[in-house]
Amino acid sequence: MIESLPWEDVAGNPEKFIELLEEKEAELQRETHKVRMELRLVRQIKKQMDIAAEWRESGIPEQRQTEPGHDNPAPITSTEGKPPSRKDRILHLMSQDPQRHWKALEMADALNETSKGKSVRVAMDELYRSGRIAKLPNAFHQYT
Repeated sequence: MIESLPWEDVAGNPEKFIELLEEKEAELQRETHKVRMELRLVRQIKKQMDIAAEWRESGIPEQRQTEPGHDNPAPITSTEGKPPSRKDRILHLMSQDPQRHWKALEMADALNETSKGKSVRVAMDELYRSGRIAKLPNAFHQYT
């Protein structure tokens, strides 16, 4: 684009070219927005198709069950021979120092799940909504 600008005309009336280039920029931004929206939609469709394919192969997953009782901290070992859930591990760790304030990323580090910080945050938010932990200002959580 810059190669095609008539530099003598630009030097004579830069305001005109500023206006023309700003209009072109606005047009390109509108087009970019449309492409982003289409890309988002196609990604959502692909994700749903991937989920459907997985369900065809493995079956539809079982419904998540709410965790019973929140009065005592969950044991760190599971009764069914399975490893404890992330929520159980979070509760166990938080119960060891009930006064400590935890950030989700600190909890992920403590659980050796640094790469799964978002999943740990979601689990902590679910524990908060169920009343098992408290949510404090500045995204801190505390054992209740």
